[in-house]
Amino acid sequence: MRVVKRINHNAALLVNDKGTELVALGKGIGFPDGPDEVSLAQIERTFYNVDARYLPLLNEIDPKVMEFSAQIADVARTNISRELSANLPFTLADHISFAIKRCREHMFVQMPLSCDVQQQYPIEFKIAMLAHAGIEREFGISMPRGERAGIALCIVNSVMASSSKAKSNDVRREERLIEKLVAIIEKDLAIAVDRDAFDYARYDTHVRYLLERVRTGEPLNTDNAALYRPLCEEHPAIAACVDKMAEVIEETYHASIVPEEKVYLMLHVNRVYAGNVTGKVPADK
Repeated sequence: MRVVKRINHNAALLVNDKGTELVALGKGIGFPDGPDEVSLAQIERTFYNVDARYLPLLNEIDPKVMEFSAQIADVARTNISRELSANLPFTLADHISFAIKRCREHMFVQMPLSCDVQQQYPIEFKIAMLAHAGIEREFGISMPRGERAGIALCIVNSVMASSSKAKSNDVRREERLIEKLVAIIEKDLAIAVDRDAFDYARYDTHVRYLLERVRTGEPLNTDNAALYRPLCEEHPAIAACVDKMAEVIEETYHASIVPEEKVYLMLHVNRVYAGNVTGKVPADK
């Protein structure tokens, strides 16, 4: 297989004999001075049809977490009859990596929808239970049981992402609202948001779950409300931007956005601001 792009020392974008691009993992296959051809014996794992914006994750996430997530994705594909997104190993790895980080920093998030997720998506939840046990065993941490719901929803979202259902009126309204929120970010922070960047994808996923919680009247229930004021003081521009976004959401759904929701929204907006911008836009645009 021919090397198209070297992602890091142990990852590369390849083209096989049929002209199909794939992401390959293997010891040393991405060395800068390595050969342009890679043999099958050097490849430990492959991924096909992965969205290019997820590839930077290979430089951010522990390879052990990446491999573990790929194994869980394999289990999901074996047990779920519906088509799953090719990006599932990467979205799972991002979710699991962040969950592990939260646990190590003693930042725990309660999942009020845990019972509903278990009832509505029993197969996905069983896979999440398997992942939860594996994470505790492989990474030596004690993870709250509520994290299983988050992992299950990551799999559920992968099923939804691969479907081609026509957009309903509610979905179209949500799309317009999401664009409105991005416009607030661009105007208030004087940036041009790169919608193809991975940080934007993470932000977009978070906002969609936030809107779902607002619609169903199930606010995020965490112990992190105390972080709201310090974050506002540390990032006043981000906080002011999020306040405007919250007002728009509240006006749309006639519901309040609690401080816990603002904490996580601020974190995601800050990541978009810091890492995924293509340039400046006029402040009055």
